[in-house]
Amino acid sequence: MNGAFLHLLINHVPILGSLFALCLLIYGMFMKSGSVIRAAFVSLIVTALVSIPAFLSGEEAEHVIKPIIGINKEAIEEHEEMADIAFWSLMMSGAIALGTLLAARASKIISKPLVWVNLILLFIVFVLMARTGWSGGEIRHSEIKIESAD
Repeated sequence: MNGAFLHLLINHVPILGSLFALCLLIYGMFMKSGSVIRAAFVSLIVTALVSIPAFLSGEEAEHVIKPIIGINKEAIEEHEEMADIAFWSLMMSGAIALGTLLAARASKIISKPLVWVNLILLFIVFVLMARTGWSGGEIRHSEIKIESAD
């Protein structure tokens, strides 16, 4: 197993995990359920932790794939730049979620302003993660760029 395999194996977790946490958070806010909001924050924290090996394996994946003929090297660089922004945004969002949970643990009440901050940041994180995934697909999947003739 090399870095490229590991990267491909777990690179969807930050995208799908951030979407899951976002949906769970919206549901928890709509239902006014503190336990669902807490579950959303826990899932966000887990997603942030699992994204660490996905992020770290990207560099080794780059070294494995760059020598292959027909690889779009510009797409690799774009993906790497987007991954930096998305990863650190996810880390910040996870840290805020952890802080919100710790503050709520002491007071038993989840701060509504912090929930809104988490919601807005998590939405941004999901968009960044989805765009990063798209740019990663452009490295090898030329069908993504093909315009429909219909």
